[in-house]
Amino acid sequence: MRPIKDVYQRIRFSLLVKGFLHVLAMNVPNDRLRNTFYRWRGTKIGTNVGIGHGVFIEESRPYLVEIEDGVNIGPRVMIVAHDSSYHCINPEVPILFGRVIIRKKGYIGAKAVILPGVTIGEGAIVAAGAVVTKDVAPGTIVAGVPAKVLTTVDEALNRFSDLDALRKEMEDIKFGAYIPEEEDD
Repeated sequence: MRPIKDVYQRIRFSLLVKGFLHVLAMNVPNDRLRNTFYRWRGTKIGTNVGIGHGVFIEESRPYLVEIEDGVNIGPRVMIVAHDSSYHCINPEVPILFGRVIIRKKGYIGAKAVILPGVTIGEGAIVAAGAVVTKDVAPGTIVAGVPAKVLTTVDEALNRFSDLDALRKEMEDIKFGAYIPEEEDD
């Protein structure tokens, strides 16, 4: 049996390494490296996943977070798999944990917050700045604090019936040629 000092040093070293990997993952300027560092911390990440700069993925138990194939996560998103708020007020209450799963082709907008025990359904969209406290059904769009269903992805996509016109408009905006039409009085 190892002396307590040995065990403490191993745990401390492990926490330091995980903390260092967390800082690297949040700040490295390359998606592929970012995903690698998050994986080394224990987060399950599928293929073709885009994770923006400054994304905070669960610090103490990153293995509780699963990100499936084709997911895109905007910058400064926070994904948390534990809640210690009650424990801080009353130490007799245990720290609460919940697995967070983001299903295939999910999209999480910038600065959104995903709380413990939440599953984001396949093809769902979480708007920028939303705070997700409950599961999001597949193919739905949620926004707000707390996040509420706005519409389905299919209904939202129907607004883009003329994709060629939309692409042209975006090109005009991209190159500064977009000038809004003046209204006649």
